[in-house]
Amino acid sequence: MNRRKICVIGAGVIGLSSAVRIQDKIPGIDITIIADTFSPHTTSDGSAGFWEPHLVNPDQSEEIRKWGQATFDYLLDLVQSQNMPGSINSGIMLFWFDYFTHVLVPAWYDFSIEHDDQMLVPRNELNTTTRYLCCFGAQLVSGYDFSIEHDDQDPFWKDQVIAYRRLEQKERKLHPKNKGGIFYTSLVIDVKSYLPWLMEKFKSRGGKVQFGTISSVNEISDKFDLVINCVGVRAFQLLNDQDVKPIRGQIIRVSAPWIKHFYVDFDRTEGTERYILPGRDYVILGGTGQEGNWSTDINQQDKDKIWESCLNLVPSLKNAQKIGDWVGLRPGRTKVRLEIEEKRRSSGCMVIHNYGHSGAGVTLHWGCAGNVAELAHAVLTTLSSRL
Repeated sequence: MNRRKICVIGAGVIGLSSAVRIQDKIPGIDITIIADTFSPHTTSDGSAGFWEPHLVNPDQSEEIRKWGQATFDYLLDLVQSQNMPGSINSGIMLFWFDYFTHVLVPAWYDFSIEHDDQMLVPRNELNTTTRYLCCFGAQLVSGYDFSIEHDDQDPFWKDQVIAYRRLEQKERKLHPKNKGGIFYTSLVIDVKSYLPWLMEKFKSRGGKVQFGTISSVNEISDKFDLVINCVGVRAFQLLNDQDVKPIRGQIIRVSAPWIKHFYVDFDRTEGTERYILPGRDYVILGGTGQEGNWSTDINQQDKDKIWESCLNLVPSLKNAQKIGDWVGLRPGRTKVRLEIEEKRRSSGCMVIHNYGHSGAGVTLHWGCAGNVAELAHAVLTTLSSRL
């Protein structure tokens, strides 16, 4: 099977994770990543890296649950990995919450500086697990989701996050527009650290990387036995998939180290979304979810609206230092496409598609990649049996 050649098109979080998981499943495989955009310039790099099945189709909830759970479990394992240097470099952080007692701060936190005693755990009181998580930049923070769709019913993924509960009456007063809301613990990735870490892992195993623009799978089908298509929104042009549409996302990055909670507020009925997501180096303020908009230019009107809406949610942001703006195109699709293409290419090359993750690329990436690896192994096993 090692004589077979695989090509992965795309170097975002979907492409890189697919390549790495194929290497896990088929050690020594000859595999090449071809892309015209690499980190730090991919759509994934601009992602908030927050684990939540955002903009996915509830009709695909069983698959979403499976892929999402696999990803959540993997990220938790990575946070707690014995391989400390690798885990630190991967950029994984655990966002956990203990509302009325304390906030866990990273190991690099300067305890010599005076802070609010009610918000810190003295170093001599940190248990082994707490110290361990500190080494990975883990933090205990709160998280609120005021999305109107959660007013009357729980999301299908409620059992996959930690400490999920409905908001209490006092908490609902923070956002009186909606009848309710939820609170939970989740994970966030520093994607700009995570992607290079995945790439280094891929190359250290003999993976090859090639810069290039692919306008048709047929261009490379005679050079590889199997192609993994992870091109995201570009599937609209590459495959003429009319079900693919861009979901334009614009965000603002700010320095606001006092923000320790995440806030999410989506209204599908109005097509609006706003969120405040604290990360390792900055806080992300969003956003937009504009279907069919292909523009990657910063829109001043959107920027002003994001700033105003986030300020209304957390007024202290008025003191935040603005770092920059970013626009990216989420690969919207009615359903995630993860399957073997039925039609075999004339060259004999097979194709596995893995795209259309909408706003949940990070949330689903590792689970989807595992599915791809299983399919790739099955395809190559079948091809080998024909020899």
